[in-house]
Amino acid sequence: MYLSDVQLIQRRAATLIAVATSASILGAGVPSRGVSGAAGSCLTQAGPAIAMTAVQRRRFDNTNLAESTKVDASTGQFVTPGNIAIFIGGGPGICFHGGQIIGQLPPSTPYKKMHDTYGMVVHGASFKLEDLQVFDYGDGVSMDANGDATWSVRDVHFKYMRDDCVENDFVNSGSIENSLFDGCYEGFSARPYTRPGHGGFFKWHPTAPMISLYNNVYRADSPNIENDVLVPPPAKLKDCVNNVMIWLGPGPFPERLPTRPGCFQLLTGAAGRQYWDSAVAQWKAQHPSALKDIAPPIVSMWSPSGSRTLTGTVSLTATAVDDQDVAGVQFKLGDRNIGAEVTTEAPITKFTLSWDSRSVPNGAYALTATARDAAGNTTTSAEIAITISN
Repeated sequence: MYLSDVQLIQRRAATLIAVATSASILGAGVPSRGVSGAAGSCLTQAGPAIAMTAVQRRRFDNTNLAESTKVDASTGQFVTPGNIAIFIGGGPGICFHGGQIIGQLPPSTPYKKMHDTYGMVVHGASFKLEDLQVFDYGDGVSMDANGDATWSVRDVHFKYMRDDCVENDFVNSGSIENSLFDGCYEGFSARPYTRPGHGGFFKWHPTAPMISLYNNVYRADSPNIENDVLVPPPAKLKDCVNNVMIWLGPGPFPERLPTRPGCFQLLTGAAGRQYWDSAVAQWKAQHPSALKDIAPPIVSMWSPSGSRTLTGTVSLTATAVDDQDVAGVQFKLGDRNIGAEVTTEAPITKFTLSWDSRSVPNGAYALTATARDAAGNTTTSAEIAITISN
């Protein structure tokens, strides 16, 4: 799954949200009609208990947990080196609740490297994941074993996943409820790995389970890139009620929505953006986090992306993303600020300054961008060597 042009992928990352959803990946043991907002936490189940608190600097690695083990990570934050933050499994019915997994790889990281990073890898049947936040990995969660049947994911927030938000390579049954997936290169994958596929919501194999969708909201900013779709494959759609597809890309929506009554509503333009913003705000209001904001933004120069000679008025663009929100991006030549801090992203993840290069003497400079979040955490991009010649 290698794409040499990571900038193309950054520009075309799809975004989606599942609001009060019951999206079932149907198979043996999974009902054909889901119920949104399942009551109670899996922490109430009987079984051994493990608590994970504070900032974790080492990967959690235990695939021998007893049946029905409950891992309470409500106050845990994982900032770990390596390509997997949490590797968990063992007996059936394991519950993982809460916490935050924070990636640290800049937007310019090549896709080949991002593809091999995982917020969480699961080995175990009937695994239950709830209330977890994951930022800046390849996959949010990967059900990575043949026996990972009847998994469930609910009330999670995955942001800026540069591969699959939910990976299900062994095409097992499962369900996703009431979760926010914001900035996924691929929403949901259910197929053995055979070839690339990015920019859509569904990466589905002919042998993968049937799909039922209830009360979901999807936003797409561009067409899919390759080997995947924005709309579920017709032959795999079992049930579909009250879903909204928001298209903010150019031209008409590029695929055919299911025609069955009440399945999908299409919204575009300002009405679509307003609907999306309202849905996200509602979800976040219903899922407040008490965790401290310890994660700085990630940032890379987008344009210029390499050594360049600049003349006259130029556009400087950085890609910046934060686990919460980027408050602003300040461009610099060496230690000197140039222009005002850019506080508006347009398009998504891109912060652009129009700058008159004649405001500084000719010569060689190091160009950087510093991204800031509302908590005051900052990150400065790698330097780009430029020459001013006017």
